[in-house]
Amino acid sequence: MDLPYQRNPNRTGASRPTVDNNIDSRMLSALELLHYSERFSGQLFAFCFNSSDDCEDLLTDLRVLHAASIRQVLFCTADNTLIKKLDLWNRTGHRFLILEAHSTELESASFIGRIQRSLSSGHLPLIVLPSFPRPIEEQLQTKSQVVHCAVALGATKVFFPGQRANLEISGRTVSCPSTKQLERALAHPEETNFPIEELRFFVEQQRLHEVELVKVEAKRGGIFGEVFTHSGSGTLFTNEFPNILRPAQESDVMDILAIMQPYVRKGTMKAMTEDELLTSIHSFTVFTVNEQIVALAALIEYEDCYELAKLCTLPRYQARGRARNLVIRLQEQGQLAGKRGLFALTVSENVGEFFLQMGFQSCPRESLPQSWQKNYDFARPSQSYWYPISRL
Repeated sequence: MDLPYQRNPNRTGASRPTVDNNIDSRMLSALELLHYSERFSGQLFAFCFNSSDDCEDLLTDLRVLHAASIRQVLFCTADNTLIKKLDLWNRTGHRFLILEAHSTELESASFIGRIQRSLSSGHLPLIVLPSFPRPIEEQLQTKSQVVHCAVALGATKVFFPGQRANLEISGRTVSCPSTKQLERALAHPEETNFPIEELRFFVEQQRLHEVELVKVEAKRGGIFGEVFTHSGSGTLFTNEFPNILRPAQESDVMDILAIMQPYVRKGTMKAMTEDELLTSIHSFTVFTVNEQIVALAALIEYEDCYELAKLCTLPRYQARGRARNLVIRLQEQGQLAGKRGLFALTVSENVGEFFLQMGFQSCPRESLPQSWQKNYDFARPSQSYWYPISRL
């Protein structure tokens, strides 16, 4: 068993617990979980399952959502095994409520009102539907009725667990496709791994209802990874606007720490404590999509220049030009401040190529400001880049 504390055998007398080297990472993971729990608390998520097996595989995920006070409504074909399991869980304090319905009832005001009353009384309704039709057109018609019902109930997200969760366009995984990418995929169906009818369904339903639709893998942890982590785990169909670049605020600290965490784990970015980030928060600029921070970077002053640091982007929002726009904004800030230039360091070859594309030039680390050098670990295998700012 991996314990967060262990006794130091080299000490004599009263022993003191020493902190496990991984405890900071664990605490950041816990903060990320709690952050999203607070963000989504009280919201209603809807789930449309193709089969009772898929629902059963994800019951633990749904229990975590319940513990985070996220309300749920489930739409599923159900068998006796699933119903018996839900009955058993109800004996431990859960409040699953089985409601049978035909798909046509999902658009009925009286049935929607019945579900709403069950939600208001604290139940977690499972709407048992007949088997989904086999022709994809009829199956998608039923799913469109599910979306209509979910939106009428006030759901902010509708999840579709299944076997194929990750959308690929032109051989590349796209976990949050842009409007342009979706238009291209619909025009060239041979370039995507989703059935074109299904992809068109997601696009049309998202535009019609302006609700977030999420395709996730129907295996344990799929919903958890999508809801409680910055990286997500499925494919998100959502309206991307507004896109805003703005100075970071103190209330952004937890978001920034969580976005940086995967980079810290990989060793490509030095960790920051919450106190360190709060102290330097005004040096950060963030890129937001629908008020969610998806990219960020900092300008740290050293003598007559700035270091461009902590550049990172959420995986599902990469390759969209946001990092480019962010760096351009910081280059402009450096010029407005009358600085001689900007410098950046990275251990990633891909990031180094990105800096070269942005007008930076490779340079020796020994040429960087002395005030920066005295606190830098030169044993770190990083490459430095310099962006000269022309003085007007």
